[in-house]
Order: sequence, then structure tokens, then C-alpha cells
Amino acid sequence: MSNQNDNVQTAKTAILNTIANCVSLVVGMIMIPIITRILSAEQMGVANTFMSTRNTVVIIITCAVYAYVHKAMIEFKNEKKNYIFSMIIFCFFAVALSFAICLIFKTQLMKLLSLDDFLFYWLFISCLGFALYSIADYYCIFQNKYYIVALIVLSVGPASQFLSVGLSYVFSKNKYIGRVIGLDFVYLLVALCLFMWMLVGKKPRFKLNYIKSTLSFTIPIIPHLLSQMVLTQCDLVMISYFCGSKASGIYSMGHTVGFLALTVMSQIMASWSPWVYRRMEEKDYLSIFENSKLIVLVGTYISMGLLTISSELIKLFLTDVYLPCIYIVPTLVVAMFFQFIYIFVYDFQFFNKKAKSIAISSIAAAIVNLITNYIFIPKFGYLAAGFTTLASYFVLLMSNYFFTIKMGISKIYDMKRLFFWTLVIMLYAIVCVLLKDLIVVRYLIFVIVTLILLKIRYKDLIAMLKGLK
Repeated sequence: MSNQNDNVQTAKTAILNTIANCVSLVVGMIMIPIITRILSAEQMGVANTFMSTRNTVVIIITCAVYAYVHKAMIEFKNEKKNYIFSMIIFCFFAVALSFAICLIFKTQLMKLLSLDDFLFYWLFISCLGFALYSIADYYCIFQNKYYIVALIVLSVGPASQFLSVGLSYVFSKNKYIGRVIGLDFVYLLVALCLFMWMLVGKKPRFKLNYIKSTLSFTIPIIPHLLSQMVLTQCDLVMISYFCGSKASGIYSMGHTVGFLALTVMSQIMASWSPWVYRRMEEKDYLSIFENSKLIVLVGTYISMGLLTISSELIKLFLTDVYLPCIYIVPTLVVAMFFQFIYIFVYDFQFFNKKAKSIAISSIAAAIVNLITNYIFIPKFGYLAAGFTTLASYFVLLMSNYFFTIKMGISKIYDMKRLFFWTLVIMLYAIVCVLLKDLIVVRYLIFVIVTLILLKIRYKDLIAMLKGLK
């Protein structure tokens, strides 16, 4: 495939992926007032805590082999199906072995992880489904299967939301069970489709060297992935411990709104990252340098948009009990923009297999998050968690950047530009908080910003749209 064709296919994947995510986000926002009226804040806390537990446990059980799929598609480019099949087999055996071991310590684990009987058994089903779904999703994105990727996004988003609401009525006594099953259903469906694909055409072969090669990278990076879980989930756990499940439920909704921008940006980056790996493999650094400027600008604009409308979103879609989210969301949006910029730095280290430096930076950020949460949440309440998250992601970004300076990251990305837009987002968040009651002024500023950004990059946008025809 020529670079030009690859660029067009990647752009189509990113655009369709983003559109599908926007549809999912709209449906998700519409569903929020319905969900918050069906499930109490306590039940929301239980469901969210389980999903957080799953996201952590799956890393440990499967050694996060799905995280290596993008790199493996380059490393084993002529044996992709064999590689995917080998990962599927590994995940099946890893989950089965883990279940057998955990069954011995069932009582202790249920108490430690706050699980009832159903959630204990469902945890392993959920882990397997999520791992295989991740493998399929990474593969389709790398291969620029944009229609399949969009379909998966729409299924994981709207379909899961509708199903979780419906099942919450079915499990009327334990509504959190219905929400958990509903959110996991599409993961399991995609996992089943992935397995069925293995049966089509030439029979794939299991190769142990794929497992060895993958584990040699993913095992050292597990501390990084676990630290990322700490960064995203520690707030909820500590709020639940210090302030109760109701406070955890309120913060989790603020968390949901604050992550909306990153959710969209992550889908753009999901297509961007494998494209970067392919260009780095070819040593085409100039393409990365130039195209990253537009990607950063898009992320900046999306973040500004969410900062502008977040107060109205919260008042419109949530009940009065969730009004404190107005003060939680801005800090989380800025923190997520730090995470967005961090992905650029992470990709550079990931391609160069710098697992240790990635892990060290993530562990440092997680420690900062744990310590600051432990100090400030009991003292100032759950609103402090937004600021501790912001500080932690700042540490994550800067520590990773420190490791990449000597590696020559400035040849790949315009880091001064990236940090400039980070400063802009911080200042814009402060302005939006100060003007939270002045809707007209806030929206007028956003219109002015839109016109300025269009003037800066409109030629690039037109060129990109022409290339997609």
C-alpha cells in the first residue's frame, strides 16, 4: 500500500471512528438522565467499581497481550492471522487458569474486591470478553477496517447503553447487575465474532514464539498499565472509602462528562498511533511532524468545546444531586488534555520498546495520585479528586517527556507547539469556570476561538477533505 493511500485510509478510519463516537456520546448523554433515575447513586457506584476492577484484573490475568497488537502487526506482518489466533488461545488459557486459582480464595477475593457471588463469576467472563474485544478492535484499526470499527463503536456505545437500561429493569432487585451485563454484552459479541473469523478460510496455527515475543514487552509494561488504572480509578475507590458510595456515584458522573473529550480524541489517536508506527518504520518523520500539528489542534478544539458547554450538559442531563459536577469537570478536561498530549510521547517510546521508562513515569504519576488523594480527599472532600488527577497527569506527561528528550522526540513532534496548546487549554478552563453563569459570553468566546482556529488551519482541512474523495 502506498503512503498516500495509507494516509487516506487512516484518515477515513479516524473520521468514521470519530463520527461513530460522537453519535455514541450523544446517545450516552441522552441516556444519562434515564440511567441516573433508574439506578441510585449507590448502585451506580457498585457498577462503576466493578468495571474499574475488571479493567485492572484483565491486565494482570492476560498480561495485557492485546496492548502489543499494533506493534505485532508490523513485526509479524506476513503472519497476522496466526498471531491473532495465538493471542486468543493464550487469553483463553490465562483466564481459565486464573479462575481455577481464584476459586480457591473466593471468599477473600470477594471481600477484597467488593464482589457478590454473581459479580465474582462474571468478572472472569468479562475479562475474557474485554481482552478478545481489544485484540479485534486493535487489529481492525491497524488494518483500517473503518466500517467495522465504526460498527463496533456504535455497538459498544448506544447498543450497550440501551441494553444496560433494559436489563436494569429485568434485574429489578439488583439493577447494577443489569447495567454490568449490558455494558459487557458487545465485548462478548465481538469476541465471539473474532473466534468465528478464525474458522473462516485457511486454518491458523498457534505459535509459541508469538507469545514469548509479546510477553517480553507486555510484562515489563504491566506496571505502567496498572498505574494508568490507578490514575483513572483510584479517585473513585478512595472517594467511596472516605466519602461513601453516594459521593463516588456523583464523582463518577463528573468523571464521565470530563472524559467525553478524551473519548473522542482517543478514537482519533487509535487510528493515528498505528499510522505513526508505520511511518516510523519507514523513517518518514517529516510526515509525522507536520500531520501532528493538525491532530493537536483538533484535540484542542474538542476540549474547548466541552469546557464551553459542560455546565449546560450537567444541568440539562443530570438531576440536582449531580450539580457539584460543574466544579469537577473543568479540571478533569484539562487533565485529559494532558493525557491526550501524553499519547504522542507514549507512542514514540512504545515504538522504540522503552518499556522501563514508560513504567517508571506511570508509577511516579500513580504514586503522586495515591498520596495526594489520601491527603486531600479526607480534608477537602471528593471535589479535591479532580485537582489530584490534574497534578498526576501533569507528572505523567512531564516525566515521559524527560525520558524522550535525548531520544530525539523533537525530530518527530513540535513539542513547543504541544505545550503551548496545553497552556491555552488551562487558561481557557479558568475562563470557563469564571464565566460559568454567563452563558452568552462563554459561547461568544468559543465562536471567536472557532473562527481563529479555522483561519489558522483551514487550508489543511480543505486539503484533507479533497484527499478523502
